[in-house]
Amino acid sequence: ETVIIPWEDRQKSTLCISSQVGCRQGCTFCMTGRMGKLRSLSADEILSQVFHAVAATQSIDELYPIDNVVFMGMGEPADNVDAVLVVANALANSNQFQLAPRRITISTVAPNPQTFAKLAQAPAVLAWSVHASQDELRQQLVPTTRNTMQELRRGLIEALQQRSRRLQSIMLEVTLLNGINDRIEDANHLADFCFPIIKEVPHTKLVINIIPWNDISATSGPAMGYQKPSEANVLAFQQQLVRRGLRCYVRTTRGDDSDAACGQLATKKSTKLP
Repeated sequence: ETVIIPWEDRQKSTLCISSQVGCRQGCTFCMTGRMGKLRSLSADEILSQVFHAVAATQSIDELYPIDNVVFMGMGEPADNVDAVLVVANALANSNQFQLAPRRITISTVAPNPQTFAKLAQAPAVLAWSVHASQDELRQQLVPTTRNTMQELRRGLIEALQQRSRRLQSIMLEVTLLNGINDRIEDANHLADFCFPIIKEVPHTKLVINIIPWNDISATSGPAMGYQKPSEANVLAFQQQLVRRGLRCYVRTTRGDDSDAACGQLATKKSTKLP
């Protein structure tokens, strides 16, 4: 699935693309993770999403030109790294899609510490789906986690240190769940987790992106008990991180009315006609 996100204030659109059908990382709050991995997409299949999205923005008045592409749709880019690198290079190629590297973002849950070095080969900004900085809580939300958060952070730091200053920025993404990871102590733990990154990569621009959980209407598993955090808790979480000296933004929820919001993407089974 591919999602075009128009921004009226900028008169531009962000394109959210998929690198796989499904995902094997199994994040308990994510509909795509509940699907499991069906298969990886080829580089051509990923680029076709961009091609058709560009065509759509040129033919539909309500859609603005695409100036930003994010690998935040279905799939884990690190599980399809060869194709993702081909696509990122095509997007940044001056003879192809002509996007500046800072306008391309590759988001990963980081299956292992080496993930960052592999994806850092791409002409793109990296984003890390952290969700929780405490090992036990992270394991609960991302059951496929096999490394400690400190080990994963070390992999990130080493990868960023090898990048050009222009691409040393990093976005840390946190899906907030009511009563699970939205407490002030969670914010403080996250802040303490971030400071070594800033210290060891002096030129980095670290940004924390808070994503209030989007309901996936789960009928089984841990997500049955998940709830969207209150606006007050989201604001308090953000303000605490800002007080600790960190850049932090709350992602605007878009597409939740059509199951196209963050964490809601899933391939629907079609009914075979007789």
